[in-house]
Amino acid sequence: MTTGLRSYRPRYLTLATAMVSAALSANTYAWYSPKGAVPEEKLERVARDWTREQVDTAVVSSFMKIPSTNPAVNATVSEGCASIQFVRHKLRSGPDNAAEADAALLMMPGVIEGANGFHYIARNMIYKAAMQRGISLEVWAVDRRSNCLEDLTGVNAAEGLTDVSEAEDVMIGYYYEGKEVDGKVFDGFKTSRDLEEVVDYGLSMATDDMFAVMEYMIPDQATRKEKVFVGGHSLGGLHTSTFLAWDRDGDRSTLDDAGYMNTAGAFGFDTSLRPVYANSEEDMVESTTMISLSDWLGIQQEDDEADQAESYAKTINLLRDNYLPRTLAVEGAFNAEILALPEAMAVLAGIAPEEESTALQRLPRSLTLRTLLALVHSRDINDFFYKPSIDDFRYTNEALVGLIFDDNSTVLPFISTSLGFFEGGGMEERKGIADLVGSIVPILGTGGGDVIPTPYIATDAGPYRWRMGEGPLYGWADFDEVASNSDTEHQDENGEITFTTRRSETSDMDDFVEALYAGETNLTEWYFPTRLLLDLTMAAPYDFAENYGMYLYHRDGAANVPKIEFIAEEGIGADPVGGQGTDDPIVLEGMNHLDPMFAVANASATHPNPVIDRLLDFVESNLNSSRR
Repeated sequence: MTTGLRSYRPRYLTLATAMVSAALSANTYAWYSPKGAVPEEKLERVARDWTREQVDTAVVSSFMKIPSTNPAVNATVSEGCASIQFVRHKLRSGPDNAAEADAALLMMPGVIEGANGFHYIARNMIYKAAMQRGISLEVWAVDRRSNCLEDLTGVNAAEGLTDVSEAEDVMIGYYYEGKEVDGKVFDGFKTSRDLEEVVDYGLSMATDDMFAVMEYMIPDQATRKEKVFVGGHSLGGLHTSTFLAWDRDGDRSTLDDAGYMNTAGAFGFDTSLRPVYANSEEDMVESTTMISLSDWLGIQQEDDEADQAESYAKTINLLRDNYLPRTLAVEGAFNAEILALPEAMAVLAGIAPEEESTALQRLPRSLTLRTLLALVHSRDINDFFYKPSIDDFRYTNEALVGLIFDDNSTVLPFISTSLGFFEGGGMEERKGIADLVGSIVPILGTGGGDVIPTPYIATDAGPYRWRMGEGPLYGWADFDEVASNSDTEHQDENGEITFTTRRSETSDMDDFVEALYAGETNLTEWYFPTRLLLDLTMAAPYDFAENYGMYLYHRDGAANVPKIEFIAEEGIGADPVGGQGTDDPIVLEGMNHLDPMFAVANASATHPNPVIDRLLDFVESNLNSSRR
């Protein structure tokens, strides 16, 4: 019998990252060359069916906090996290009582993802349903409990400003210089040792919170069964499957509290909605290979259930004793500081998208920040270890967001989005960076080169190595500015290299930027609990899960409700369809992992949205299905 753990070596600060730090301090430009293919001019933007302002007028989004109704899941929770938080999106003119709306969709986020992952699709779907179909729709986008640990004081204060320099000063001052904002001083980014309570932020808590939101919004179970739809993105789809199999009170003889008895249907974005069958752990494990959890923590599955139960118990004890990281963080390479950056970058991009960015150069460089910035801005291995660095290049605020998230440049497949392409300077293909990411930070390099498209990086930091910082200003060409129905390829100025194509560009940068920061929550999750993944992979498929408050008594629950699955063709799986919970999943042409929630909704003449209309069709056809 094995323990379920290969000899574990804590990765908070490995020798490899220490060596990387030393190498990054070298002031060497030995291999620098500004040469690269310059993208062609931008196209005219396409016509829109409606504006963001029209959506803002019609749809209201409210940040909600409600009490947890199950004392068992709150036993070790700090006072600040005792409430459940979610964003309620609804028609401004719609009923205050959610039970009077025509339908409601509860949405669960993926790994390292908060409620704002659904900000764009929720608001535009509600608008379209009302204006084109006469339907009053609500969306409840749920934050996991761990989101309450984030201190968003600085970014929320900057969000309301109109001067980019002032916003930059506020955020850097609060998070890095000890300056007070709204009477509060930042306590610092938390590490695993600070997060003892997160050990209990597992599947039992997260699933019970889903029930709590549904029951708070619509108290009557029969009404929920008629008009509430449950689903999510990525891990949120797997979580939906467990919800449908769940028995909230742990009493097999009652069914009204079973997950599938509280929903009219289920939906998933780049995920699977398969039933959760006992003793078939591969159903869950194969679906979570996106995280490379077993490689990261040294976990392996046991053939015998008793051995698996012992392995799980020992693993949780290691987590509790902080021998395993309590959140998905690798100090020295990837942590809460890194996950806080996208929201801050987006605030600046929202204020002044085309203005040259200066914020990154002002940030104090921790080992973690230096390592991550080197990973996301290297042409090859040599670039990673030596100069030039990201500080030597000139980017607009908007282009920096594209560098991190766009499918043509990112090295992180699970955040890949089809947002357009760079403009203004030479570009070159990256070489070997995906493998480097996977070797330094396994949880980020999931999928490797088989998933990441040919990624490009800026090459021109200046005419010579002693004149860094004098290169062109790299800007951003949006999804509809790089290609069209009549001009389907975005090439270099000489027409020799194709950077991207019409079929692979689907999402609007402006919409995506807004979702990263809008409101009192955000899109990235600073402290994703490792326990949730351990529960899903090591315990949920087994009968012993009930000993830990995981009551998956209705394992065929996902088979008992109507379902619809949207699979991104260029998502995190090399095979876009495999092991789905429906016979005919909808494959989304050219889309990446985040695109199902961000594909443009209001450019139907040139970019019809394949998600919103089909999801609305699904909702309409399955309303009140329990009565038919």
